[in-house]
Amino acid sequence: MSIRAPTRPHAPAVEAVERVLRTAAERGASDIHLDPDGDSMRVRLRLDGVLVEADPLPASIAAQVVGRLKALSGLLAYRTDVPQEGRIAAERSPTGMEIRVATYPTLLGERAALRLDAAETQAPDLAELGLPPSVLAGLSAALARPDGVVLLTGPSGSGKTTTLYAALRHLARTDAGRSLMTLEDPVERRLPGVVQTEVSESAGLDFARALRSLLRQDPDVLLVGEIRDRETARIALEAGLTGHLVASTVHAGTAPAVFARLLEMSVEPFVLTTAVRGVLAQRLLRRSCATCASQGCPSCRNTGYRGRVIAAEWVELTPALREVILAKGDGERLAAAARESGFASLRVAAETLVDAGATTNEEVQRVLGHS
Repeated sequence: MSIRAPTRPHAPAVEAVERVLRTAAERGASDIHLDPDGDSMRVRLRLDGVLVEADPLPASIAAQVVGRLKALSGLLAYRTDVPQEGRIAAERSPTGMEIRVATYPTLLGERAALRLDAAETQAPDLAELGLPPSVLAGLSAALARPDGVVLLTGPSGSGKTTTLYAALRHLARTDAGRSLMTLEDPVERRLPGVVQTEVSESAGLDFARALRSLLRQDPDVLLVGEIRDRETARIALEAGLTGHLVASTVHAGTAPAVFARLLEMSVEPFVLTTAVRGVLAQRLLRRSCATCASQGCPSCRNTGYRGRVIAAEWVELTPALREVILAKGDGERLAAAARESGFASLRVAAETLVDAGATTNEEVQRVLGHS
């Protein structure tokens, strides 16, 4: 009797995971979405910020595909009723990339969202981001100061973390005598010369608690992943007043609206006007394909776009803006005060990119909406 060699458990699922990951890496995707869809598992790749359909997977292996991703990322395979998050180390990944994995239970089974990170690719420098010259000058000047707070805003996927990492790389290269530390949720990329910490709310280590402890570590520069609440805002801004340079993000629609958001968190107006050096708001727009000028060709997979370009606005604390903040003015008054001081909005920045042929009006409307 012949003895058959044992087959790998769930071999079709293993092969499917490797195929999806390799396809995503080859196409330059930043994210993969795997959704159970009844008759199949829907596969979508995020290319230049937009989800694009890829070949679906058979429904018969959907659970095994998610199980394989859990095994690679150290998650609990038997827990299908709760969300989980983990990482696939670069050495275990078929693509050689570190991959963040998040699973989530749905009515039709577990879905998975994957974030790919080309570990061998360094975070860009500030000058490589493509910021408008006036924005780059303002941000660089704020980072050159020994203290104060620099804030970024924009929706998910707008490149805020990339900009913050570029700022840290700039500081690590230009001022090696300073201690650089971060609090992130999660750590998206490892930065040489920077002490990085990942907050864990499940373990009781939220931004506010971790930030209080981190200040006892004698940092010169602090990156706080996000200001979400009054306590974190208070500690971060006070740190900027007491000799630290702090960079963080706040969720708001525009740069002037950041001040309104912080006022809503009951931050004292005089603290805002004293601590904040400037606010950067940004969006990423798809770049017009250089080969076909947005007509569609094999080079851009007939989308008309290839790569992305940044639109950004920068607001500094002018006397007019300080006056409105001290009076606890609303978003409209803050925006008006910024415009009076020569503030160029995101839409103006985006229209400048259209005029230069870097993107299209359709893309601006997709990202910013109709004016």
